[in-house]
Parts: sequence; C-alpha cells; structure tokens
Amino acid sequence: MITTFAKMLPVRQQLVVARWRFQKVREDFYRETRLDIAAKGLRNTETLFDRLETYEKRSRSRGKIEWRVFARIRETMQRGESFSLAIKPFIPGDEYALLDIADESSREDAVVRGFELAEMAAKAKRVLSSTTSVQMAYPALLLVYMYAYCMLFGGVIFPQVLDVRPLAEWPDLGRFLYHVDTFCYEYWWLTLTAVIGLVLAYFSSLKRWTGPLRDKFDRMPLLWRNRRDLRAALLIVSLAGLFDSNLTLRAALDRLLKTADPWLRWHLKIMNRRLTARSDEPMRALDTGIFSVTIVDTITDAAGRDQFEAAIKSLGRESLDRVVEAVKRNARMTHFLLLGFAAALFLTLGIGSYVVTGAVNLTSGNPAASSY
Repeated sequence: MITTFAKMLPVRQQLVVARWRFQKVREDFYRETRLDIAAKGLRNTETLFDRLETYEKRSRSRGKIEWRVFARIRETMQRGESFSLAIKPFIPGDEYALLDIADESSREDAVVRGFELAEMAAKAKRVLSSTTSVQMAYPALLLVYMYAYCMLFGGVIFPQVLDVRPLAEWPDLGRFLYHVDTFCYEYWWLTLTAVIGLVLAYFSSLKRWTGPLRDKFDRMPLLWRNRRDLRAALLIVSLAGLFDSNLTLRAALDRLLKTADPWLRWHLKIMNRRLTARSDEPMRALDTGIFSVTIVDTITDAAGRDQFEAAIKSLGRESLDRVVEAVKRNARMTHFLLLGFAAALFLTLGIGSYVVTGAVNLTSGNPAASSY
C-alpha cells in the first residue's frame, strides 16, 4: 500500500520513501555484498556494480520502491564517486564513516571488513530499536489505560458525585484527584501534544543534545544509556579501523570529527583537548563519559602495559557483539523502572479516584450515590 501510494509522488518524494524502506534491507545488502567481494576476491567496483544491479532489478520486478536507492547509488558511482560517498545519503552517518574508512584503507581485506562492521552496526541498531519498543510497550499501555480511567472519572463520574456532595466537603486527596481527572478530561489535547513533543524531543536529543547534563543522563539507566553504549562501540570500531591504517590517535580523532554529529563531536573535542594537554595519557583523553566503566578499565589496563592500540583493535572486533548483550540487560532494568513509575501513577490516580468516589458516597448518606 505504501509503495503504491509512493509511486504517485514526484521522483524526489519517491526517493525519500525509498530511503526509508532501504533502512529495512540495508543489513542484508551489506551481508550479501560482503560475501560477494570475499568470494570473488575483488576490491574494485565491479562486484559492487553487479550487486547493485541485482538488487535494483529484483526490487523493480517485485514492485518495491527501494530500487530507486540502488539505481541512484549505481549512477553516482558511474560518475566516478566512491561507493561510500554514493551510499552516504541513504545510511546513518556512523555506518558511512565505517565504509569510508574502509575505502581509504590500504589493507586488502579492508572493504570486506568495512561491510562486515556496517552490517554489525545495522544489526545492533535493529536490536536496540526492537528492544526499546518492547521495554516501552507495557508501561505505555498502562499509562494510556490510566489516562482513560482519569478521563472517565473527570468527565462522567465525578460530576455526578458533585451533585451528591460539594467539592468543599471532599477530603484533600479527593479534591486533588478531582482537579487532576478534570484536567485530563478537559485538556486531553494538551496532554497529547505534550506527549508527542516529548517523544520528538527525545529523538532530537539523541544526536543534538550535548554537555555535562547530557553526560549525566547517559550514565543513568534510561533510554539514553543504550544509545550511548551503541555509539561508544561504533567509536571503538572506527578507531580500530583507523589504527589498522597506521593513523595515530590524534589523526584518528581528527578524521572522525569530519563525519561526527554534534553529540559525538562534543566528546571528540574533549578528547582532543585532553590529548593536547597530556599526550602520554591516551586513556585519560578517551574517558569523557562515552564509554562504560568496563570498557574504560579494559583500555586503561592495556595502556598500562603499553598495549593501548592493541586493546582498541581487540575491542573493535567484539565490541558490537558485547553492546548488543549489554543493551538487552539494560533494557530489562529500564523496563522495570518505567513499569514501576507507570504502576505508581495508575495506583495513585486510577485506583485512587475509585476509592475517593466510594468514600464520598459512603459519607454522603445518600444510598443512590453508591451506584456510581
């Protein structure tokens, strides 16, 4: 249905929809392209052209709009651009950085490794996205149910109870819940707007919010920490690739600054300043809060043995797998925190409104009121 509607749009808008759809299949594309390059032993663009044409024809024959993305990448490469630059508009910036580093590397297996890391990054993001959705689902459902309960009392039940007993004679908790439930009923549109605004603010903050306060939120068992752990793993992977190209830590940080978003740029600039002040303490430079305590300890111990770069390369081979497991563990903790918060609100506002209604009816002396 989405594809059918998209075909009626101008080409520019079709490409926007195709980019969104491509996000779902890019992990498979990375994997199949990596396997092709590894099997044919080619580093040039011939294998990439074959893979792009295969995906383009397959998607087009099946009526999938993603064919426009593959066609655009192929056309850009035919104009002489590198693959990483051609695919850049259609993938996240950190995945582009991994492919770009692989393009610039002189190692024979760099391209295969670049696609492998991009595939691992896409998989980690998919796990993070699905895990976050699961951890939010039940608390969100409970909050929606609670809000509907508040609207029921604020719009239907409490007005009838007022006919039995004036608000001034209600207990303090009852008056408080009356005002809360009435607000929920009368200003539901304001609440909905606030919720949508908070959701948009959260997603906007992931890449744009920087500073010491954001660093504190990244350390808490909230939604930001999972994202931080993933970005930290991608940073280690990128550093490992740059070290394989014989770049120093300073040169690697300068290279990463070119493609970093505001959040990562804030951390990289702090690393650069610390490295300028104490070039003999690389781990102190990296310890800006972006890495978990476990990773910091591992690199610190290796640096003490003069094996700093070796430790980064070792972590780069396994950090994404580690972070997937860490995200799953953190998700359970975040889930229970959110669930506890939602349950507390439901007990206070939802069940509390019911209890207050019964208490007011019992003290009113009017038997008919007990039916409410």
